[in-house]
Amino acid sequence: MRVTKLLSRGAMMVLPLCLFSAPSFAETRGYVIGWFSTATYNDFQNNCPLDKNGGGLKLRLRNLMEIGYSEKEALEIINGTAVNLSPDINKRINNRAIVNGKPVPVPNYPEAVRDPMIESVTGKYAYGFDLGGKSDQSKFVDPDTNEKIDNQLWRAVGCTESYRATPPEQPYPEELSWATLIDTAPGWAIYLTGENLDKDGPVTVTTDRLLQHLERDANGKVMPFGTYVIDPSPKSHNVFQGEIKDGILTITPSKLYMKAQHPFYLDIALTNAHMRLRHEVDGRLTGYWGGYLDWQRYAYMYTSRPANGADYIGLYHSLRRMADANPDPATGKNRDISGTFRMEALPAYLANIDGKVIAPAFERGTKPEKLASGQ
Repeated sequence: MRVTKLLSRGAMMVLPLCLFSAPSFAETRGYVIGWFSTATYNDFQNNCPLDKNGGGLKLRLRNLMEIGYSEKEALEIINGTAVNLSPDINKRINNRAIVNGKPVPVPNYPEAVRDPMIESVTGKYAYGFDLGGKSDQSKFVDPDTNEKIDNQLWRAVGCTESYRATPPEQPYPEELSWATLIDTAPGWAIYLTGENLDKDGPVTVTTDRLLQHLERDANGKVMPFGTYVIDPSPKSHNVFQGEIKDGILTITPSKLYMKAQHPFYLDIALTNAHMRLRHEVDGRLTGYWGGYLDWQRYAYMYTSRPANGADYIGLYHSLRRMADANPDPATGKNRDISGTFRMEALPAYLANIDGKVIAPAFERGTKPEKLASGQ
């Protein structure tokens, strides 16, 4: 059967019913990831009591003082500027790194400028997992599980103004990047297999890249119940053994690699990867992925295209300071940082390259009009 035929209403209704009618066999449910970003815990007053980092105005002040202006002079320039700094001043700010005696673009040489020591998170709570970090002083408490967890990524970036985001709002620039990625790059799929996915028990979690980008509905949200083809390349193929207990799905920690592309992360690569997923009554999957990731690849998202109001140089140095795993044998500096991402997935039909549905969408008890990503 060709994929185009699967888009007919009859096919989309019959296939799931046939599979669910035989409880003695394992069932599989397909989803596409319609929302993915750094997991935020928005309690700014307790997380960042100094409010040191500020937004665009404070960043301008720091940058002007960095190129030699006094605080008084910098304030006078800012107060006399309607919107943007002059091209000459912007050029001096952007090329204030000195390499071999010559000014060069700061985003290309972030280590050639001093660490502005932006404020880091001092609050108690963050989402994540216990990755085995040995320092209790660096651990947070997960507000859902009340367990001590490792998430130095949040400690490094959480006091930046663009991370004052409560789901379904995403941190900037991840929100903008994700919106672009949806329309220009292949999406990601996740599918679950188990004897009865409505009950506790063992389950297999599979993730793959798609061959198509995600489709939007009339409101601009990711459309549920679409049909997508799984990319046969093994590069983004991950299979995890997991368990549903008390309605929460977790996996046996392992490695995870998902290829992405600019302007979002170039990839999602986690070691000691954990997942905690919940099946919502409206049919979605919501939850968290966490593990250790290369802090420089994360920082590249900012330094490759500086974000409005975000101190990308401060973020770069903060991530480097907070890195807590995988020390370089030559320098002793940690190359990885513990971190957590939030994801939401919508029911979808997943087919192989030959057009055979391998994971039908979960439809029982769902309300499609409430399933659009971001609602």
